Amino acid sequence: MTSATPSAPLLPAGHGLRVVAAGKFLQLADGTPHFLRGVTYGPFKPNSRGEPFPEDAQLAADLRHIASLGFNTLRLYEPPTAVVLSEVEALGLRLIVGIPWSEHTDFLASRTLCREIEARISAICSQLQGHSCITAFLVGNEIEKTLVRWMQPRRVRAYIEKLIGTARRSAPQTLVSYATYPSTGYLLPRNADFIAVNVYLESPAAFSACLSQWQNLAGNQPLIITEFGLDVATHGPERQAEVMRWQHDCLLRGGCAGGVWFAYTDEWHRGGKEITGWQFGLVDSGRNERPACTLIRKLPPAWPPPALPPRISVVVCTHNGASTLGPCLSSLAAQRYPDFEILLIDDGSRQHIAEIAGDHPQVRYQFQEHSGLSAARNLGARLATGSIIAYTDDDCIAHPDWLLHLSHAFEDGSVAAAGGPNIPPPPRNRIERVVAAAPGAPAHVLLDDTEAEHLPGCNLAIRKDALTLIGGFQVEFKTAGDDVDICWRLRETGRRLVFVPGAMVWHHRRFSIRAYLTQQFGYGQAEALLMKKHAERFGILGGARWRGGIYGDQHLADYPVEGSIFHGPMGLGAFQVIYSSTSFRWWQWFTGLLWPALLLLALIFQQPWLALALLGFACWSAWQVSMRNAASAGIRRLPDRLLLWWLCFLQPVVREWARLRGMLSLGARPSRHPLLPDIMPPVRPHKITFSLGTLRFWSEDSTTREAWLQELRKLLRSSHIIYREDDGWRWFDIEAWPWSEISRAYLSVTEFHGDGRCLTRVRLLLRIRRSLGWNLLLWLIVTSILMVAGLHALLVMGLLAAIAITLLLPLAVWFIRREMCRLVRAAASKAGLAEMR
Repeated sequence: MTSATPSAPLLPAGHGLRVVAAGKFLQLADGTPHFLRGVTYGPFKPNSRGEPFPEDAQLAADLRHIASLGFNTLRLYEPPTAVVLSEVEALGLRLIVGIPWSEHTDFLASRTLCREIEARISAICSQLQGHSCITAFLVGNEIEKTLVRWMQPRRVRAYIEKLIGTARRSAPQTLVSYATYPSTGYLLPRNADFIAVNVYLESPAAFSACLSQWQNLAGNQPLIITEFGLDVATHGPERQAEVMRWQHDCLLRGGCAGGVWFAYTDEWHRGGKEITGWQFGLVDSGRNERPACTLIRKLPPAWPPPALPPRISVVVCTHNGASTLGPCLSSLAAQRYPDFEILLIDDGSRQHIAEIAGDHPQVRYQFQEHSGLSAARNLGARLATGSIIAYTDDDCIAHPDWLLHLSHAFEDGSVAAAGGPNIPPPPRNRIERVVAAAPGAPAHVLLDDTEAEHLPGCNLAIRKDALTLIGGFQVEFKTAGDDVDICWRLRETGRRLVFVPGAMVWHHRRFSIRAYLTQQFGYGQAEALLMKKHAERFGILGGARWRGGIYGDQHLADYPVEGSIFHGPMGLGAFQVIYSSTSFRWWQWFTGLLWPALLLLALIFQQPWLALALLGFACWSAWQVSMRNAASAGIRRLPDRLLLWWLCFLQPVVREWARLRGMLSLGARPSRHPLLPDIMPPVRPHKITFSLGTLRFWSEDSTTREAWLQELRKLLRSSHIIYREDDGWRWFDIEAWPWSEISRAYLSVTEFHGDGRCLTRVRLLLRIRRSLGWNLLLWLIVTSILMVAGLHALLVMGLLAAIAITLLLPLAVWFIRREMCRLVRAAASKAGLAEMR
């Protein structure tokens, strides 16, 4: 039946406050939690004023109905008009505003187009920045996967980050992001305020697994599903309501900051045409409600605790931590969980810890003589009355739903321990900002999207019986390393450790440079002690050999792209993400103790130029790390970048020096047969690729790259040319003579310009095996030896050969390009494509 027009709701008390990101979640500017419940609206056929929205009466009725369903946010695909803003503000709704531009074309090929896009985003954000009802701007939406592959992911990401920076300068108080989708899961802007992704999956298991993966990709940022839904025309209205129910549960369980249902109505106008083949709406084009509307009103606004909530004992251990203890205990007392206790273990502090505990009636205080962190944690376990013990540090602030998320992880009896992210709070000064961006912070290690190898002790919950079974914490660990040891020993019992992205705590990093370096020195000492007990888990140079991937020190978007993405044959994979297990680079050998040792040897053998080269290379290596971390942390000022570089230079030296000292004093040695990682890093490609130009072909009858590729295959076979096709890891479509030192490859993409018109671009690629570079280096070495030996005749012959090769190489490249162009044009002609000059 046709839905009745509900009366307008009262204006919520919090309306007028901005929505801000707070770790993994959203909140209002006054600290009130804000779970985003959204629905997409439009785009529509232009109204009588030419605006992409319904007429004013229909618009007002639609928005009142949306508010009555319990939604608090609309996602628009066009900038709002004055009428839309007026209605939204009157109803207390909020907006996610998409800014459309020519995302379906190779926009990076035209500087003029790029400047026009930037100007458009700047103008729209400046015009709307005063409206607090706008939760966020989306500076782009789903750039097509083969187009991203064509333009290269790093370049596309850099341009998206530039657009986000433009939007933020124009609207500094509004959140900004880019809406990606699983086919470009690697396209994660580092400066976005939250991660926005459009996901359409039809089973709860697949949807939950996808959310877990995206939470790890999001890192410390909120995750918002900006589109999800189901087509009624295919699956029926009852199935749509069922999917809405479990998708809402998955969002809450998965620790998401919110979700946007696609769509409010079947009425959908795109590319100048009315779209009639899909029916994703909660109401049809006539605004008749579907069963999902009845369900929406009954969905819980928050995630309830388990049916039988286990009692949780929260244990906080402190040693002279008075400066941060008060806020920590206050956050624990504010937990939204029905059955928990708080135990504060004072490890011989000389400060007024007991008085701070007395200000919190819910806290049980216990003093012990100074014995170290592990002894304090064991005492807390003995005093605990809960079946689960949740450990956190005195410099942490727990999210109000921290225990709620942890409790659900233990519904699985095979889980021995669980933990979540520890995120640095907003810095109060430049030192805190730089220290938070420096390497070496506590990080979790994952074997897959949920299974953990290590969970930091500042956010670690353990079953009490599992902890008792392994004898508790090892008291030798006084300040650090106890969490690594306990996680390794728990896994050896055969039980699971799981990562829970919604179980978030704020964790203060060190407040001064001295405290930070002292912490890193302590971590190095703890690693030596861990090596003494777990020699098989350390490599030959003393570093821990993790079986999983380390999360926390590096934004996942900073991993090398080529060779790290499985994009599917011809770039058509539906789910494409970065595959990598480590942030290590070859040049990071020069960010620890190796380069000082080599520097010392160079000075001993009186080689000052070699010593200077080693020092310079070490400085450059630290600069690479600092630039990467500065981009992720948004550090732009030169003094702050220089300070971060200095910390990146010192941190590995300090940590490795402490570890070496500990190894010598404890007699610790790494095993000669260390464990191999379960997750192997991707293999780098063995060839270097150069572009020889691009050809363009037009079609008026929907002829795409597929037809051109089919004709190219036929031509290659008829010419008896050996070729291989993209296996999903390559950055070309077809490569001719693939196993030769120099090969020819072709990369293509099709842009869709509406009404069946298509533009296909073909890039000509010359691929040269990397070994040729090493051969050139060897030739230079041999030439130097000949010069020193005085064999001038052989030297002259070598130089003449080099000159001949240098002169002939451009001619050879010209012949190769001409032959490639001939094949491309012949295939295009057979496919019915017209070349554009």
